[in-house]
Amino acid sequence: MPAAKRNRAKTVPKSYRVDENALVAIEREAAAQHVSSNTLVNQILTQFSEFDRFAKRINTVKPSAFIFRGILEAAEANKIIEVAKASGSSIPQAFAAAKSGKVDLDSLVDHLRTLSAYAHLYEFSENLDSDERVVTLVHDFGLKWSIFLVHYVTAMFELIGISPKLEMSDRSVIISLFK
Repeated sequence: MPAAKRNRAKTVPKSYRVDENALVAIEREAAAQHVSSNTLVNQILTQFSEFDRFAKRINTVKPSAFIFRGILEAAEANKIIEVAKASGSSIPQAFAAAKSGKVDLDSLVDHLRTLSAYAHLYEFSENLDSDERVVTLVHDFGLKWSIFLVHYVTAMFELIGISPKLEMSDRSVIISLFK
């Protein structure tokens, strides 16, 4: 479950020996962000525990937004759909199972939330009511990224037998999941 949804986590004191150059970088970055070095280290460790350790297992790369957008623009839409379907039917399952030990609606929605928080692929928002759960993914990567997301999400939820209602524009994908 993401940090925003959990109760405040218990903190524990722990000591580590840290490379001096890494410590200087942490302290400079913390000052630039106007946070304590403790807060920054906790953010880094949380990103590792929630995302990076799983992403490493599937050889995730982290290109700049400029490179990512350029690759999307250069790709053919049918190839984007093919990659989206193939990855949507395997990657979310691997992440969810590794992270929570199960593949269900909550773990798959958490996968989308995690991709927002740590991979910065879109902004994630979620609205819940008694009949429907609506997830909105807003991004700056254009229509081909929306096309990718629609097919990725469709394949992802097919893993658990759910067919969401999807709406898309060149900047967003809206996923409606009915209970």
